[in-house]
Amino acid sequence: MSDSEISEKRDHVSVEDPIDDVYVPDSGPERDAIVKRLKLKLDVRLVPYLALLYLFNALDRGNIGNARLAGLEEGTHLKGNDFYNALSLFFAGYTISQVPNMFILKKVTPAVLVGVTMILWGICSTSMAAAKNFSGLAAARFFMGIFEAGVGPAAPIILSFFYLRHELAWRTALFYGTSTFAGAFGGLIAYGVAKNLAHESLAPWQLLFIIEGVPTIFLGIITIFVLPNSPETLERWFVTPQEKKVAIQRSRSGHNTDSSLLDKKQLLAAFKDYKNIFTCLIYIGLNIPLASYTSFLPTIVKLMGYTDAKAQLMTVPPYACAIVTLLLMCWNSDRTQRRGYHVAASAAIACIGYILLISSNKIGANYTGACFVAMGLYPIIPLMLSWVSNNNVGHTKRAIGIALLNTFGQCFATVGTQIYKSKTAPRFFMGYGVCLAFTVVMIVVSLALSYVLKRENARRDELYGEPKPLTPQEQQEAIENCVYDDHPSFRYYI
Repeated sequence: MSDSEISEKRDHVSVEDPIDDVYVPDSGPERDAIVKRLKLKLDVRLVPYLALLYLFNALDRGNIGNARLAGLEEGTHLKGNDFYNALSLFFAGYTISQVPNMFILKKVTPAVLVGVTMILWGICSTSMAAAKNFSGLAAARFFMGIFEAGVGPAAPIILSFFYLRHELAWRTALFYGTSTFAGAFGGLIAYGVAKNLAHESLAPWQLLFIIEGVPTIFLGIITIFVLPNSPETLERWFVTPQEKKVAIQRSRSGHNTDSSLLDKKQLLAAFKDYKNIFTCLIYIGLNIPLASYTSFLPTIVKLMGYTDAKAQLMTVPPYACAIVTLLLMCWNSDRTQRRGYHVAASAAIACIGYILLISSNKIGANYTGACFVAMGLYPIIPLMLSWVSNNNVGHTKRAIGIALLNTFGQCFATVGTQIYKSKTAPRFFMGYGVCLAFTVVMIVVSLALSYVLKRENARRDELYGEPKPLTPQEQQEAIENCVYDDHPSFRYYI
């Protein structure tokens, strides 16, 4: 929906709104200038800050792979499958807290949820430096998983309050793109710790947890006070009254009109929606290879023939390559308003990487394959989260759709932590084969969903004609009547 279409609905802003008397042009250069200024301010404040939060989220989640090369297993006396089990426990905690966090998000402000969970997972991450055995490490990883689930799923919901449907994928990419930066920075930090830092009583792996965990705690405290919660709460120092009114209008035009804390009908509708079954299957196909990649890349690179410190450094280029494809895929997805085709194309790139890893035992081919895997997997995260957000009408339905996506994805991520067994090194045929199979699943299911949604859009065009923009009142009626995204004027992103 364009901003000119949104302006047609300005008369529908509630009379109780404190900025109702503020004049905003219906259309034309003046309104376009207001919209441009508003989006620039949000792009400068909201998106980078969320990206910073997710950078620390990804750093704390993935640093265990680097810590393994820095002596974690020896320092905590891990044996057999202990390391793999500790990885799995993180995803167990992450999985069980997905849906509860979405309910909490309806009862407290996003700033409180994100800030408090950051403080708690930062404490868990830092406490891993004190682990003496498997039990201590496992407990810290499990609770860190519970608390880390507060940021990732909440961010797309927050972004959907401020941006239109066709603006989401690019902003979500900038947010989730920091997970690739985290992979690169994590390798550089681990290399710096191994080479340049020494402590009489702390091992390199302990220093790594402390260096990356403590800043998270302080950032969580700051977040409680500075993260914007909704267009209605934007501060006067940040936006003008005209910009605030436009922000509210844009939010309401983006199917953000329901204000109930928890709509049980929307909850049931989310579970019954066939689209969420498709997207969950795609996300399962993503999280199995993704979980294994982030946790085992340092080990895989080391087994290609690099030393521990050099292996830490050589984990950086694959993530740097991933940043490029992530931004390009999501930019073009917003430009074309197509999600599924870009998911399939990204998964195909990852397939090429796994084929190279399986078919060759040469270091050059394997390293190239590792780069292709990262280039293919990471763009799918923001594409899928934007796709689900685009195609679910109603706060609760959208939040539960994203929670289901993450719940099923992270549940199967535990598989990814168990498929790279030491006895299968250095070729890891089982791990690469399983990941290749699930990337193929992503291609098939994403194309199938795109086809189904395209046919549904065509059917609605034939029955009802060209879609008309819904007013906030019409959106609220669609929600109250349990119509949601089945409304005749709603069209799916394919």
